[in-house]
Amino acid sequence: MFDENIKLLNAVEKIAHGKGVTPAQIAIGWVLYQSGKPGMPTLIPIPGATTSERIEENMKPATLSEGDFKALDEILKKFPPVGGRYHEAQAALLFA
Repeated sequence: MFDENIKLLNAVEKIAHGKGVTPAQIAIGWVLYQSGKPGMPTLIPIPGATTSERIEENMKPATLSEGDFKALDEILKKFPPVGGRYHEAQAALLFA
């Protein structure tokens, strides 16, 4: 699983490098690109940050073209989600 995550990170880093942005900016841009598309609600990314530099960076999401989105979609098809959103003990609290 760890190796797969590194492969995904490397693929996104390659796109980010080509656009002169960070992987986080790609991720924020990807969420914003999805927002309001047919069948999608309005999405508002809420990135975390530990420094003022990261806050400033997060305020400048990558602008993705249709081609960028297609490239990211192809990458994501190779990495299907695995597991639940929450650990079993935490998930049990949701329905308590």
